[in-house]
Amino acid sequence: MNKITMLIFLLTATALVILGHLGLYGTWVKFFGIHAGGARRSLLAIVLVLSVSFTITSVLVFWKEAFLTNLLYTISSIWLGFVWYAAIAAALTWGVWFLGKLLHVNMPMVVVTVALLAAAMGVSAYGVWNAWHPVVRQFSVNIPNLPEPWRGQKIIQLSDVHLGPVHRKDFMQSVVNLTNAEQPAAVFITGDLFDGGGRDLNALAEPLKDLHSTHGTYYITGNHETYVGVERSLAAIKDLKLTILRDQVTDVAGVQVLGIDYPVGTTTKDVAPLLAKLEPTKPSIVLWHEPKYVDQVKAAKVNLLLAGHTHDGQLWPFGTITKWVYKGYHDGLHTDGNFNEYTSPGVGSWGPPMRTGNRPTIAVFTLLNT
Repeated sequence: MNKITMLIFLLTATALVILGHLGLYGTWVKFFGIHAGGARRSLLAIVLVLSVSFTITSVLVFWKEAFLTNLLYTISSIWLGFVWYAAIAAALTWGVWFLGKLLHVNMPMVVVTVALLAAAMGVSAYGVWNAWHPVVRQFSVNIPNLPEPWRGQKIIQLSDVHLGPVHRKDFMQSVVNLTNAEQPAAVFITGDLFDGGGRDLNALAEPLKDLHSTHGTYYITGNHETYVGVERSLAAIKDLKLTILRDQVTDVAGVQVLGIDYPVGTTTKDVAPLLAKLEPTKPSIVLWHEPKYVDQVKAAKVNLLLAGHTHDGQLWPFGTITKWVYKGYHDGLHTDGNFNEYTSPGVGSWGPPMRTGNRPTIAVFTLLNT
């Protein structure tokens, strides 16, 4: 995403957020019966400030990161997520009002408005709690000709941690602790380790030095590393004993591991020459941040493709969009013969630190020989 595209995206998103806030203002004025001019002007001023709070705090935190700017950014991010559900509540409120008009029933609109707004608050509160409490999910994967050292062993995928102004060092440490508890043979970090903000990336990633696995930890970049700066991202982890795979294949105790770099400034990648590096008769694992080119990977006789990126929509009901965009490979494990594909919903969150459509996940795979 180049600077012009990013600017257009931010301006469009900000305009939509402002319109959404004005919709909330109109809903609350009508159904809470706010008639006094001073009260309406005060409410409008508050709503307008809140509507640009995320944009303003984003600029602040990228300009000068400090405890206060991180805090303000986190609060405005949570507010942004809440506004989505408040907007749904407002739409339902208008729906009840129109239904009452249609049926000639005098609806208790203050009660309806409060109840739906409270429901939006409840869903948002759960989403915030959920975003900070990743779960460990267990899967089994069959791989033919699996070398003896791997049989019955666990590998772990960490994707989309999004370390930055919101998810910080303590969050990374908790993820590392959960990972180590599984005693993995290998750990694969499939991109978006960083979010885009955060001055001291080294400090954010430092807990990764405590990761323990038999055959090491392997890392590829995601789209957010291209926003942070790929070289800056890699410099932050260069002393953490991670194996960085940039369009490279490495042999890990008899299993081929191909790590595909995320392209900078484009959404396309020619994966054919990279897949050609793999020996089709040997067990193979491919790390690629986005669940694209699945058919090509399958045709290359790959045994396991690990991806992320989608967050499975993160906020309900956006999972339906990711399902359509990625043709069903938006989330979960998919198996076809000797081919397995898994798309992680991610460990962290992007934008609002809120998850309502799924659980943040640390994926654990037990490898079985076929």
